[in-house]
Amino acid sequence: MQIFEDEVVGDIWNPMADAGARYARMRVLWSYIEPVKVTPPVRNWTVMDELLGGLAAAGFTPIGEVFGHPDWAATEPCGPIDLVPLSRYGDFIEALVERYDGDGTGDAAGSPRIAHWEIGNEADFDSDHAGGESSYGSCFGGKAEDYGAYLREAYLAAKRADSTATVLFGGVAYDRFYNKSGYSPAGPFDYRFVGDVLDWLYAHHGSEAEWPFFDWMAVHVYNDFRNAWDGTQPYDQELIGKTLHFRTNQLLSVGDYDLRAMPLAVSESSLPSMPSDDWTVRSEDIQAAYPGRLLARSMKAGVEPTIWYTVEDYTGGDCDELYDWLGFGVLRSLDVYEAAQDCSPNPIPGYSVSADHEPKPAHTAYSVAADQLDGAAFDAQVVTAHPELEAYRFEESGGGYMIVTFTDNGERLGRRGYPPVVRQMTLNASNLPGWTGTVAITDYLGNTTYRSGGSFVNIDVTQWPVYVRPY
Repeated sequence: MQIFEDEVVGDIWNPMADAGARYARMRVLWSYIEPVKVTPPVRNWTVMDELLGGLAAAGFTPIGEVFGHPDWAATEPCGPIDLVPLSRYGDFIEALVERYDGDGTGDAAGSPRIAHWEIGNEADFDSDHAGGESSYGSCFGGKAEDYGAYLREAYLAAKRADSTATVLFGGVAYDRFYNKSGYSPAGPFDYRFVGDVLDWLYAHHGSEAEWPFFDWMAVHVYNDFRNAWDGTQPYDQELIGKTLHFRTNQLLSVGDYDLRAMPLAVSESSLPSMPSDDWTVRSEDIQAAYPGRLLARSMKAGVEPTIWYTVEDYTGGDCDELYDWLGFGVLRSLDVYEAAQDCSPNPIPGYSVSADHEPKPAHTAYSVAADQLDGAAFDAQVVTAHPELEAYRFEESGGGYMIVTFTDNGERLGRRGYPPVVRQMTLNASNLPGWTGTVAITDYLGNTTYRSGGSFVNIDVTQWPVYVRPY
């Protein structure tokens, strides 16, 4: 799960830890920490120290998402460091990692540790093709050489401070391209960005021992854009298809480099619960179908970690802008509710909150999925009788097997005109090892029922995942 840097109230962390979340992606804004250029540098670590202390106490593994350049360092706060030497950025990264490396030297109080550092956010955003749309943290699209130099500087600086740190190539949107033939919908992102960055780094620094200057790759996956990546049902759908395409088309340059086996994180993925529009029905019930699908597909794709965006709903602002009110959180927000009440008309009239940090059904669904899949290893995708029926078998840590299954109509969840489907799955000894004639079926909210049938059991499967074991 992701936690925003401004959510410093500790009582949202424990519900997420209880739900099985292990990673928390936290914003690290250089402009906030070092707003003024002075020599020697003066850095304000107060908010970082407070947030990290709370995360550490709740047992999270933090990922520091570094972006937001001060105006004395960059013409664009999201773009290249062009007003000072790039080494000035390296100095900041080295000081940042040193403060949170947990080695007891020059650390924040209590020596909390950040072992993972993500360099930028959606750096494939190209301001020249944005049409007034604001960046999402970084904007190096069309400037691959600048991001390559920037990533290398950050990597070397981080490793000087903490040789064991894990550095991530900043998560790319890899959707809404302006320069990919046949792709729709168009947007401000540079399709060739990652490949161009790697080509530049390889050409200029490929002989260096530190190449490729990151330890993990990161990409973002949103269900709304799934149609661009889907394979033939029921195979390679959504996240699985996208990560396969990404690895094949961006991390491989035949004759030069092959980074397809690099660890890959999905550092943002989610489904909003509100508001509906003319094209998509959004609801908390539909949102709750997504966590189990997301985690099962992530494990099949070999992705670790997968981070939900975001923990709690937050206010976008403009009463007249429907999409400012997209609620990605698995917790409801009293602030969002009160802000919407002040609008006329209310942009989210069905949003009701009785207490702050109130869990949605998706919180329960995430908790159930995390618990059911904890310690399991992907074994195989199960062949089914229906293309709309996906089923993934996992081997559990204590022995035995489990199947996660759900239906998929081939479209984004909630798309109008494409209702969800129900299909029947046959369970037997051929697809569920350890067959006893009876199965335990746990639904997405954690309710368990039992079915017996001798040599086989038929169950109805919907878009909400179920977890099936021999009993």
